Amino acid sequence: MKAYEEARASLDPLTVCGKMASPPPAQSPDWTTSTAGFEAVKSDLTRACQCLKQARRITLVTHERPDADALGSSLGLAHALRKMDKQVSVLSLDMVPPSLRFIPGIEMVGPGTVDRGVDLVVALDTGEPAQIGARLYAEIVENEIPVVVVDHHDSNARYGIANVILPWKASTAEVVLQIIRELNVPLDERIATCLLAGIVFDSRGFAIPETEPETLEAAALLMRCGGSLTQVMEQYRGQHALKALQLWGEALTHLQTREGIAWTTISSEMYAATGTTMEDTEGLANLILDAVDVQISLVFRERPDGGPIRVSGRAKPGFNLLPLAQSYPKGGGHKRAVGFEVPPPLAQAAESVVTRLQALWKAGHLNDSP
Repeated sequence: MKAYEEARASLDPLTVCGKMASPPPAQSPDWTTSTAGFEAVKSDLTRACQCLKQARRITLVTHERPDADALGSSLGLAHALRKMDKQVSVLSLDMVPPSLRFIPGIEMVGPGTVDRGVDLVVALDTGEPAQIGARLYAEIVENEIPVVVVDHHDSNARYGIANVILPWKASTAEVVLQIIRELNVPLDERIATCLLAGIVFDSRGFAIPETEPETLEAAALLMRCGGSLTQVMEQYRGQHALKALQLWGEALTHLQTREGIAWTTISSEMYAATGTTMEDTEGLANLILDAVDVQISLVFRERPDGGPIRVSGRAKPGFNLLPLAQSYPKGGGHKRAVGFEVPPPLAQAAESVVTRLQALWKAGHLNDSP
């Protein structure tokens, strides 16, 4: 354990008096609790920084329907790279949610293309290539552009030439902070606010179990560098429009429960009736999980334009939903916060997933044992 602590301390710049600011959290024993595992991460971190230093034109991509961590991480890194005189573009196939337009540099985000003139692609907060979007990833492959992966999801497919995956972090923004410090780029107000947004939103206001003292130390550092916690928290608390709450109210009328599992379905007709979109459902699974007698929550969402049903799952400590999520397409996330897709129709999708969830639970496959 001492070797583990020394390795982690050497990797993480946010230490106190040269010692770890907190004891290491329990992780799977394959690599995250071994010195060899940390050496592999440090090697990838070094290689990623070398790639960023050598590249002239860099394109940053993230997952579909980007959230605050995806956008904050991308833009925080973009600002840092521009300070290094790099040509940087930030691509997203989906529109930026109105609630996230406060993030500095958000006007940089657009659809765009990945052409042959790009030297390097950085995929942030994106667990697998499919989450980037079929068109963008096809362009990356066709033009043979190297990819660096930056994430905090342990389920990441590690599909880059360098994969900086730090699953003990509460957000990808913290991983980007590590990279920026390794690059010796001074933090400023724009970078700090971008990364602070990622940390606050992905940690649910510092409330998830993955929030470590290091998370708060990162936030404090970003505040000292000009990041406005007040502005970010105001946006975090006020991110839902009234019409979104009306959609939630309608969804809660469809709430079903079964042996500690609670779920609801949202149809395309409900979007039309309330003037909302899929983005307006973000946070509903967390709300349902707040019920004292709910252990696992699920929200099943139809796409207004058709296609697979999108599922968001949340769980309380003691559960690991990754076995459920990874049994479906585009499945991934964290132990207690996952997303995946299932074939329509809506009602049958919900029933089949809940049945599979119950089977996994009863078989002990969802136990989050150290």
